[in-house]
Amino acid sequence: METRPHIFLTRGFSLIELMLVLAVLGICLAGGVAALRNGLSTVETRGAAQDWQAVAAWAQVGVLWQGGSTRAAYDSGSLSLSHDHGLCGGDLGRSTAATDVQANVARWRVGGGIAVTFGGSLASPDGGGSLHFQNNGGAYRVVVRPESGLTVRSQAGARP
Repeated sequence: METRPHIFLTRGFSLIELMLVLAVLGICLAGGVAALRNGLSTVETRGAAQDWQAVAAWAQVGVLWQGGSTRAAYDSGSLSLSHDHGLCGGDLGRSTAATDVQANVARWRVGGGIAVTFGGSLASPDGGGSLHFQNNGGAYRVVVRPESGLTVRSQAGARP
């Protein structure tokens, strides 16, 4: 008489075991998606702050090379740079992430965004202050020095 191997006698997994494994996988997947979404928001916010810093630096270079004054503006992902003699700058459109931005300097607040003017022999901004870029997952603060216009970006917690 021939005997069958033991593997053919097993019955497999029960429906309850399979549902338990699927439930655990679903919970892990949901947690991973939430973390990914939060991480992407943080990256977008940091990118918007970096883009504004780059435009501000270019605004200062334009003033140092050409004289006059330049204006760096950001409004919900729309970034622009304008020179009063039209020698440098341009509208960068929606080239950066749409992020809420606030300023602690009243004259920098324009509509739903911000605009900082750089001018003079040192290409300094029209005052010093902070810009606060915020999205669902992250917040970044950009400090603009009053004399030099140099900017420092850091992660932030609260609005100005």
